[in-house]
Amino acid sequence: MTGGPRAGPPTQQQDLVLRHEHRLTTLALEVLRLLAKPQEDVDRLVADQLEKNPALLAAGPRRCRWCGLSLVDGRCRACGGPVGLMAEPPAAADERDEVRLVARQLAPRGCERAVDVVMAGLDARGLLPGGLAELTPQGCAPAQLAAGLRAVQEAGPPGTAAPDAAAALLAQARWHAAHGGPPLLVPLLGDHLAAFATDRAAAAAALGVGVAEVDAVARFVRARLTPAPLPSGGGPRHPAPPDVILRAQDGEVSAVVLRPDDLGLALAPDGPGRGWQTARAEARSLLDVLDRRAGTLQRLADVLAHRQRGFVLHGPAAHRPLTRAQVAAEVGVHPSTVSRAVAGAVARLPDGRIVALADFFGGAVSARAALAAMLGSPRPPRSDAEAAARLAETGVVLARRTVAKYRRELEEGS
Repeated sequence: MTGGPRAGPPTQQQDLVLRHEHRLTTLALEVLRLLAKPQEDVDRLVADQLEKNPALLAAGPRRCRWCGLSLVDGRCRACGGPVGLMAEPPAAADERDEVRLVARQLAPRGCERAVDVVMAGLDARGLLPGGLAELTPQGCAPAQLAAGLRAVQEAGPPGTAAPDAAAALLAQARWHAAHGGPPLLVPLLGDHLAAFATDRAAAAAALGVGVAEVDAVARFVRARLTPAPLPSGGGPRHPAPPDVILRAQDGEVSAVVLRPDDLGLALAPDGPGRGWQTARAEARSLLDVLDRRAGTLQRLADVLAHRQRGFVLHGPAAHRPLTRAQVAAEVGVHPSTVSRAVAGAVARLPDGRIVALADFFGGAVSARAALAAMLGSPRPPRSDAEAAARLAETGVVLARRTVAKYRRELEEGS
């Protein structure tokens, strides 16, 4: 009599997995379960426990859920309002409102009105045509307007409040050059802009470099620079706080993951009765799980910030191949733990954009970005073979069939 395949003895690998799972404590299993949940679900769990368990308190948070900055009197100077544990995202949906609020905090005392005047003078691209001379002072002294302009430029994306598009691009070039971008950015956009835009061979000759280097800068400019640094309007914020907050300073990237005490979560003082002791034990267990979840995310985020520094600062063109197994080995966890942690998790980049943690992994992100820039250039390749050859000149080696595959995927996704 024949039937389905009979279960034989477990293989050595299966036996190791089973023994590993049996060794996991209840706490570790709960941490793994929470790692697989998006932040929104974790927040719901905490809100539910705050309502049910009197031993769990939500005191005043110490840091902002959205940007990680320390709060002052319960308010975030960057987000412009109160940021409680379960608060909705700050009400300002337009990025210009956010820039104005931050600039008012940065401006010297008495110059807040000047900030509003400068912001009101920005055009649809976020530029200030004619500079301060074209503004109606509205009771502000010239020195106050100058201070307001400096605050707006510091608070906004690089190039904000520049007098024209060329100045905005140069400001962005200086920022990127200071944060690991191509060193030719500033001389090309500052001293040889006309040649760079019309005759790259002439620009290359003027700087004593190869045309390929100038072409590489051109791809970077198309991908990362914009003549509209602060366009009017703005999309809604991400509905839930990010799991990871990434910061940039002096060309380096660091990661921040908020822990329970950053969010104001704490145990209530002792109360009477055995029921209180049970509630306190449950509250302590939840805080421990949340803290361990944050600690695991912090270790993973530290590796991602280091390995994908270029991607964080300069976008897909600077992405480097990275696998979950590589990160797991560096952190000292199982690859499945990395998969759980990045599933549904998001990170806030230094420029405020929200990206999925899964975007930090993969091996073809930069190659796709380079191909997309080439296909969208004024001189696109006439064939996949030509595209492969031109990519190889820049150090991106792809087979013709791979180029064809990526091209089709880019066309389908457009």
